Amino acid sequence: MFRGDWPAAAKAAAWPAGLLLALAVVLAIPSYGQDDEVVVGWSDRLRIALAMLLQGFGGGFEVKAAGGSSPFGPDSGSGSGSGSSSGSGSSGGIFGDSDIDAMGAASLSVVPLTVTLLWIGALYVGARMLRARGAGLEAAVRLSLLGTGVVLVLGLFAQPEIAGVAVSSSPLLAALGALAISLAVTCGVLQRDDLAAWLAQRPAARSTVRALGTAVRALGAVLALCSLVGLVAYANADDVDGTALLVALAILPNIGFAVLGLSWGVPVEYDVQGQFSAIGSSTEHGSFGLPEINDVWGGGAVAGALALGAVCALTLGVWAARRSADRREQLLAGGFTLGLVLLFTGASGVSVELAGGLADFGGQGTSEFASSVPDALLFGLLWVGAATFLGPYVLRMMGQQAAVLPAVPVAPVPPVPAYGPMAAPVTPAARATPPATAPAAPYVADPHNTVHLAAAPGAVHDPAATAAAAERKRKVLVWTATLTAAFVIGGGATSGALLLRKNNDESGQAQNKPPAASQSPTPKQDPPASASPSASASDSPPVFPAATPSPNPSQSQSPGGAALPAGFVVKRDPAGFTVGVMDGWKRRQAGSQIFYEAPTGGSYIQIGIVKNTPMSSYENFLGLEKKHLETPETDYQRSRLAQNTYQGRPGALWEFTHIPEPDEGGLRRHVIDQAFVAADGTEYAILAAGRADLWDASRDVVFSTAINTFKAN
Repeated sequence: MFRGDWPAAAKAAAWPAGLLLALAVVLAIPSYGQDDEVVVGWSDRLRIALAMLLQGFGGGFEVKAAGGSSPFGPDSGSGSGSGSSSGSGSSGGIFGDSDIDAMGAASLSVVPLTVTLLWIGALYVGARMLRARGAGLEAAVRLSLLGTGVVLVLGLFAQPEIAGVAVSSSPLLAALGALAISLAVTCGVLQRDDLAAWLAQRPAARSTVRALGTAVRALGAVLALCSLVGLVAYANADDVDGTALLVALAILPNIGFAVLGLSWGVPVEYDVQGQFSAIGSSTEHGSFGLPEINDVWGGGAVAGALALGAVCALTLGVWAARRSADRREQLLAGGFTLGLVLLFTGASGVSVELAGGLADFGGQGTSEFASSVPDALLFGLLWVGAATFLGPYVLRMMGQQAAVLPAVPVAPVPPVPAYGPMAAPVTPAARATPPATAPAAPYVADPHNTVHLAAAPGAVHDPAATAAAAERKRKVLVWTATLTAAFVIGGGATSGALLLRKNNDESGQAQNKPPAASQSPTPKQDPPASASPSASASDSPPVFPAATPSPNPSQSQSPGGAALPAGFVVKRDPAGFTVGVMDGWKRRQAGSQIFYEAPTGGSYIQIGIVKNTPMSSYENFLGLEKKHLETPETDYQRSRLAQNTYQGRPGALWEFTHIPEPDEGGLRRHVIDQAFVAADGTEYAILAAGRADLWDASRDVVFSTAINTFKAN
């Protein structure tokens, strides 16, 4: 291998190396808003562009204060560190004004599939050059090593330091990814003939490889269509200039997979957790799917999206029917297609982590945007499965015969050869004309196995045969229309049910946001009086003394030794805490929120748990209050919001009233919430809610018992 033709391998490696440099040069040309003062010059933009491109092979992209340690390292957790650094510097240009210090780090995780696919194409061209020279398998190693070396050198170069801000590209990870891709592509090209000979002796392996090739080709055609639709839609959006389009081209296949998922009913999910200078405190989880498309662009856009999904699915099904030798290979091609869709859907998302401050951007937290892989599995099974079944029939309606469907017998004819390389030779005996009173019609087999019958001299037209053929055609049309209608109706019903269920589930998972509940009178109780918490902010925890012990023998003790009021029991919750609630209240869990609800409805205790919280409880409450104020129909009114200390830890107390469901009676609800951050960084929020017209602070025992008995296990 080392004594081989290295100059030829270097010429072949020039294709992928030149591709990376050309893409980086194109991305470095725009000034990205530096019209008045150019701080980040062309060479620095070139190095930043290379760092972004190397993510296509598994590299990283992290920006941090020069000389500082990354809070995203293995010893710091995931996005919840303090973000402080040992060094700071001024940033400018695209990083902000020159008088703003940079302290902290930010990382971007995205796989630009455009770069990955173009890199594979360039490797294919280079390997074809070596194959034309008669190179063997050892040439693939030489080409892969040279390509990997280029990626490693470019990765080391793509780590600039600009105005106190350093960029890291993870060159070793990028080199390892490039090596794996290079070996797979070049070995496949250079060993193609040997692989074909090996597969010729193994029908099962040959069928599997051919099914995989069918899936790759079909998905490539569908991805091209969806990427074009996504690019046109993005270009027509507001505030999109040439620079934004240039950046979008780097992730065009990512956009294509998102469009394919949306057309099949797969929503794009977003998850934002943390505190950011641009949006304030936020803990958001939601999705953008067909219901949101209907809200923004109307029913016509939904119909267009579903039509695109049907076209893509039928394209996959027809392609599998046309290229498969039998039904098993067709089903295998459908399975490979679904697997590739899931693989690239999971790899096409975007994730951002921020800790500290970088120029105009600051805060702590994470943001993720990606299509839902579980929904892609469910809806992919629906669409791909139905398309695989309908593909042969659609192909037959187009005037072509699928390999997996038998030809319609019209007259005794010799057997038609099977598809492609699996066809058995036709023996002279098979060509012998069967005995008949009239000569049989000759046949011609085309590449698609379509049987053309020629009228024999003296043949008599048979009206019965013509009518039978018309009847068969009518049945094919009826069955195709019926199956397509069932396909669309069933898929729509399933999508609607899942989206409705998902929206209902997510409504209960909002951080410290009381869910909508039917309001009914809370059963009257006569517990011993308890003191109301102080409304003023203080450094000591609010004290809610338990009720005066009564001689009732059913009275129990809390874990801390305090007496529980009559009618209360201690619950050791599987979520990792202990709390005292009224006997008979039912437990319910929605995500990280645990509820203990009164049997009559209207009143409940809610325990919220947020692990590795990036902010204080007071800041979290301020962000949640801002959302309430942005919804005037809820008539939010604050009673108090103050920082305090609870169980020796920093916390906050929030009390307010609001109308959770204005369209369902308009009953006002009273909410009081005590939150704190434990030593391990987990935030606990103990919330009590009930009807405001029945609330009496002097007689409150539900909330006071909950906070007096709460203990994190």
